[in-house]
Amino acid sequence: MSEKSTDESGRIRVLISGHLPPPIGGMATYYKILVNSSLSDYVDYRFVQTSSQKRELSSSGRATFSNLIAAIRDCIRFTQALLVYRPQITHIGTAFGLSFLKHSYCVLIAHLLGKRVLLHPHCSLSALYFNQSAEWQWFFRQVIHWTDGIVVLSQEWMQLSSIVPGCKIFYLPNPVDIMEYQNALLQHQSEIKKVGPLSILYLGYLGRAKGSFDIIDAAYIIRERGIEMIFDLVGSELTPGEIKLLHEKVGLFNLERYIRFHLQVDGIDKLNFFRDADIFIYPSYHEGIPMAVLEAMASGLPVVASRVGGLPDLILDGINGILIEAGQPSQLADALCNLVKNHSQRFSMQKNSYRIVCDKFGIEQHLAQLVGIYKLAISNLPVR
Repeated sequence: MSEKSTDESGRIRVLISGHLPPPIGGMATYYKILVNSSLSDYVDYRFVQTSSQKRELSSSGRATFSNLIAAIRDCIRFTQALLVYRPQITHIGTAFGLSFLKHSYCVLIAHLLGKRVLLHPHCSLSALYFNQSAEWQWFFRQVIHWTDGIVVLSQEWMQLSSIVPGCKIFYLPNPVDIMEYQNALLQHQSEIKKVGPLSILYLGYLGRAKGSFDIIDAAYIIRERGIEMIFDLVGSELTPGEIKLLHEKVGLFNLERYIRFHLQVDGIDKLNFFRDADIFIYPSYHEGIPMAVLEAMASGLPVVASRVGGLPDLILDGINGILIEAGQPSQLADALCNLVKNHSQRFSMQKNSYRIVCDKFGIEQHLAQLVGIYKLAISNLPVR
């Protein structure tokens, strides 16, 4: 007897594996939005946690003994959910490092049990493939062959078709709950010029790969030009020890008046940072579709970001922000100085940020696309 693929109401049965907070990060924020959405109105799904909620963000994806034990437990939990729930589709979220290794097991076991497998990497293709060794690239290609499709965040991932010919690619950028940021948006819809220095916000991991040291260099350049800005850097360190190095560099440049560090925030505290900011910056070295940038856009903020990964999918240069090259603090400084001097351009970018996020990145649009991907995966139709 064949296994049923739908519930009694005809809805597709899906097992979604991923990560819910704590700790808070882009991937955790995505799955929190997803499970709190109306997805259950369209499909019969179960969510299984496949990432430890007890670890620090800075330990994510690293080859440590504690992470290995946690990964084994995650794999066991996934296998149990697979056997008990018996879905037709498994939607498996992953990232780089140990996360991909762990979820490659999930992909394989689901594949061997005859389930349709959708792998959903929450990172850039550069981080997961191009910047890796030949051995890792070979392993990556094998894992992709075990899937029935890859759900990708950004246009950067379209290169995957030349890496693994015949691979099905489903483009699905991250969504944002627009209504959550309405108070911040109202604050930024006023054309009244702000008195005093502008507030520049960065929210996310803090570390070299996220451009945090470049932010300090840019702040130094800006101060030397005689322009005052206040930088709020909010988040946890990407690699152990980097926060200490960032503080030391701020002290070396005597920038304590201009750069403020804050612990990771969520809820109303995060919304308050978006409300009080004037410009959002994200000078990362590699990215998928950062949730923080979508949140900034929903708050009506212009964004200065590096031209990497999925960031060009979000930031239209000169329309809702400015794109710069990664690792170029002088470009970051120039962009910020130009926005400070040009209030009308900044206000236009504020409106365009909100318009773009409403048009392309709302949760309802996302759910419609996701359900469509599930239907394609079941029907085994070719991707158009």
